[in-house]
Amino acid sequence: MIATACPAGTSRSTSSTARTSALPPPYHLVTPRARSSADYDVPAEAANYRFTVEVERPAAAQLSTRVSASWTFRSGRPANGQTRHLPVQAVRFAPELDGRNAAPAGREFRVPVRVQRQAGAEPAGCASLTVDVSYDDGRTWRPARVTGTGPNRIAVLTHPTGAGFVSLRASATDTAGNTVRQTTIRAYRLTD
Repeated sequence: MIATACPAGTSRSTSSTARTSALPPPYHLVTPRARSSADYDVPAEAANYRFTVEVERPAAAQLSTRVSASWTFRSGRPANGQTRHLPVQAVRFAPELDGRNAAPAGREFRVPVRVQRQAGAEPAGCASLTVDVSYDDGRTWRPARVTGTGPNRIAVLTHPTGAGFVSLRASATDTAGNTVRQTTIRAYRLTD
């Protein structure tokens, strides 16, 4: 995840495999310095930025086979050479699963969801959160009912029988207009 905007516009990330995508104005793309680098350049210009990370696991992996996240945020060079944490957030799903990372099929299932702001970033509340669920590895999505307010919510899913895995996609916007959209294909499995 993006950590800080430094005087020269440099950011640090701990992501291992990143691919970026283009976005039309008014956004500027954040790009890695080197193919395997965890450092990302955020230009010093005050502007809207987009940063996208996509990670695919080897074919043998059964869970979290593809994870992607895309952030849009406003940033600019900090004053007087200071370092500032970028206003990015992550959506954390915390389903109660069994020892095989499975949930029961054929019934309603509640998934706690938390929108977590990067520590040290300027405060902003959670303005909106949507959750979508897929039972066919992301080929089709349906909206989940989300209850609660603020950063801690519950996604209410109805797991079908006969599906093998659950994929989750979330989109959140903070009160300053910064966004995150993240997707986990095969987040957990289902048991009949």
